[in-house]
Amino acid sequence: MFKYSTRGLKFSAFDGLLLLIYLAVFIYFVLQPAIYSPDTNTYFRVHFYRFPGYGLFLRSFDLFFGSFFETAVVAFQLLLGFLAIAKLQKTCKQLLKLKNWEYFVLFILLIFPYFPPLLVGNNLTSEGLSYPFYLFLIAYSLDFLFNNQPNKLVHLSIAFILLCLTRGQFIIVAPILGVLYILKERKNILNRPNLFFGILLFILPIITQTLDKTYHKAVHGFFVTTPFSYVNALTLPLYVSDEEDASLMKTENEKIVFSRTYQKIDSLGLLSSKVEGDATEKYMLFHNNFPWICNRSFHVPTMNYFESKTNKLSENVILAEKAAKNMLPVLVKDNFEKYISIYFEGIFHGFKGILPAVLTLLLFLYSTIITFRKWSVNNGLLLFGSTLIVSNAMIVAFASHSIMRYLFYNYFFAILIGIILFRKITSKI
Repeated sequence: MFKYSTRGLKFSAFDGLLLLIYLAVFIYFVLQPAIYSPDTNTYFRVHFYRFPGYGLFLRSFDLFFGSFFETAVVAFQLLLGFLAIAKLQKTCKQLLKLKNWEYFVLFILLIFPYFPPLLVGNNLTSEGLSYPFYLFLIAYSLDFLFNNQPNKLVHLSIAFILLCLTRGQFIIVAPILGVLYILKERKNILNRPNLFFGILLFILPIITQTLDKTYHKAVHGFFVTTPFSYVNALTLPLYVSDEEDASLMKTENEKIVFSRTYQKIDSLGLLSSKVEGDATEKYMLFHNNFPWICNRSFHVPTMNYFESKTNKLSENVILAEKAAKNMLPVLVKDNFEKYISIYFEGIFHGFKGILPAVLTLLLFLYSTIITFRKWSVNNGLLLFGSTLIVSNAMIVAFASHSIMRYLFYNYFFAILIGIILFRKITSKI
């Protein structure tokens, strides 16, 4: 194959093909209009219940680019994403010695989110930044764990902080990396550099949450983490609740909030008890109506209720989150069987069926066992990929509904896992 080389830089015809695809995709999508979703306005107005990253990004671009704001945002999101894809591809190619066809399939999976239905480059939502940040985080994590580049812990930490300040669902990634690092260095983990690296990975979430709190203190006047997690997580418990649960609430405000919310979702027919069918059918009603239960029946009315209970601006958002936090364990405990059956249906839905979910869980168990026995690039990568897939699916099903928007981040691991398993099988044969 023809290669052009200068000062150690090699550029093949295959690289040229990928560059042309990047260029064509960039030109096509940058010429398309920006997409405003229902969430866009809440980010632009830096609402209290939004993580700071994307809102500050939009406001900054609006300030600097004015009438070219939309084009500038889309162009930046596309370029950042393509740089992240290129970085992760390069890391995976070095690590797994990928062939051109494997490299190209990985490229297709990585660039897929920029096309319908996700369109993360054109959407003015947090995925435009969180997806590139996630890819950078994974790339630097692979360098740190498997390519023996301890200096990449700095890059990894920056990517993690930026990611979690944009989408908080990934706060679990740093502890996962911490466990893997301890597993890798278990014989020398008490050595000073190794111990420092391990501790840093576990305190990264604390650093990130402190930055999140500091932002909210500066902007909204309260030193708290972004108050929206429990509101989301309460949605499924509300869906499986019954009217008598009001008596279990600890405060009068919570009783009133629950009763009003229950009456609202009952009038809309959005209760699991309204569905005459199995757990799958019950989950689908919840899945298709999550915004109605969460935002329109609980969050907005509850913020409005607490607004009349306080004189402090924005405190109603905190009070709504606090009420959700207190109500969550009460409703889960009292309706546990209904809750857990629909929760698992949410996980299965995210995997597109029970069989893929079971196979992924078995892969996680298998990779855990073989990695404990022997640390290697292949074993560690299988454990890393399967852990991220399983943990994200469980978190999403707990905190929301299992839609592609929250799950697509790990799709590219399918090709990496497939390549590793194929090589393991063929090497034994």
